[in-house]
Amino acid sequence: MTISEARSRRAGRPGGRRLRRGLAALAGAAAVALALVHAPPARALPPQDVPAVGVDTGRFKLPIGCTITLAGLPVFYLPTDVDVQGVAPVQLGPGQEFWLTQGSGSITFPSWLTSLAPILGITEADARVTDLTIGASDSTPAAINIAEGEPFEIKDIAIEAGKPLKVGLPLTGTFDVGPYKAPDGGKVTLAFDHAVAEIDLKSQAGFSLPIKADCKPSAGNALLTIGVGGAPGQAPAKLTGAPLNFPEPASNELVGIVNAPYTCTVGGEPLDVGIAVGAHIPLVVRKGGSFSFTEASGALVIPADTVNRLIDEGYGSASGTVTALNLEIDGGTPATQNVIPSGGVPIPRTPLVRDRQITVPLPSGGTLTAGPFTPASGAQSVSVRLGSAAANLAFGGGSGTVPAACGAPSPKVYLVDNPVT
Repeated sequence: MTISEARSRRAGRPGGRRLRRGLAALAGAAAVALALVHAPPARALPPQDVPAVGVDTGRFKLPIGCTITLAGLPVFYLPTDVDVQGVAPVQLGPGQEFWLTQGSGSITFPSWLTSLAPILGITEADARVTDLTIGASDSTPAAINIAEGEPFEIKDIAIEAGKPLKVGLPLTGTFDVGPYKAPDGGKVTLAFDHAVAEIDLKSQAGFSLPIKADCKPSAGNALLTIGVGGAPGQAPAKLTGAPLNFPEPASNELVGIVNAPYTCTVGGEPLDVGIAVGAHIPLVVRKGGSFSFTEASGALVIPADTVNRLIDEGYGSASGTVTALNLEIDGGTPATQNVIPSGGVPIPRTPLVRDRQITVPLPSGGTLTAGPFTPASGAQSVSVRLGSAAANLAFGGGSGTVPAACGAPSPKVYLVDNPVT
């Protein structure tokens, strides 16, 4: 089925101010990249991990490459990954202000890099991240450098020769990126654009070696796509308090959960619900290749307001069967895919309790199949978004069911928008 009203807009305070260890500053910088996009844990979605309706939570690992320069001359190129997680709205209104929130991340530098330190007697480092830029297509501004005017500084970073160096961003709390102003329509793609770190490598002999790390995406840099539409004048979307309990993704992969608002027609009456979808999803697709979601599953969310309405109508429980949840594919095939297996996914009988939201994992165990999705000839990107859904519902424990038809969310809700490389 689907998801409920997108009314989760709680004010949050700009998170983290300081990073942690040194060399990683560059990765920390990249870490600001936020992505949030879409995917779940290994089996059924735990109700406590499902965000509020209208909220997108995710974690991704984005390949980056850093050019290391000394006195303005390139010394070597360092390929690595930035591991980032964060929160964003699933939809935006025309001209609406929005943020990426609850951001955090890390980068791990390989052991071979720290093995070079003893050659020069390097034992510590200081770092300043002066550029950490996140873009938002067709928005105002088009990009924000969150380090501008107040670089992230890390002092006395211990370097242990031959050991990987994992650096987190920020040192405490989280970071927010924004505000951006959405365009009048279409969609917004958030992307990691650029990061620069200035690093002083310090030796026991008292001298320092200043180097600069200029980091850019080495594959696709799109993190998250948000549909724009509906009525103008919507309140700023700055989300807080969303759960972020994701395992570490593979390189070039995201894992997250999207909870999209749906309005379903049940017995001729509109009913607001939510459908949460999660999975592990590749961040790019190769020409001539394809991609699938893995460990995919979902959840039906009945918000407290809808629960109260059903109770007021005399119902004490809800149950039924979800028969369709269609994914719509732009720029690829198939054009539509129903991820609900033949025979449907049962919704167990669940008591209705006033003022209490209901979150039902779908399925209750195991996973769903989504994909493979193949780029169309000449396509530059392939997006997968939530389409229509259908179910047969029963309220109050009776044997009869009522069909529920749920149109695709409007504005569109994207699960992923992959570049074709």
